[in-house]
Amino acid sequence: MKRLDAVATVGEYKDKKTGETKKRYSKCGSVFIDDEGNISFKIDVLPVHSWDGWINGKEPFDGEKPSRQSSAPTRKGGNGFDDMANDVPF
Repeated sequence: MKRLDAVATVGEYKDKKTGETKKRYSKCGSVFIDDEGNISFKIDVLPVHSWDGWINGKEPFDGEKPSRQSSAPTRKGGNGFDDMANDVPF
């Protein structure tokens, strides 16, 4: 049985280094192809923003993932509870 990643194109972005416009992908689940050629889909999520309705089967990505290009702030260590008192008042 062969397994592929089910991916959808969900937008585009401009590469900061090259200025080239690239596509942004989202993994949606998996595609399975058995020895008889039957195809089965396991969909985990469906993108809703900037999605054209197509999901493609791609070979699983084994290389290093590109750096995340998000404007969201990132946490700087700790577990989020570092500034709380050690005793619980109940």
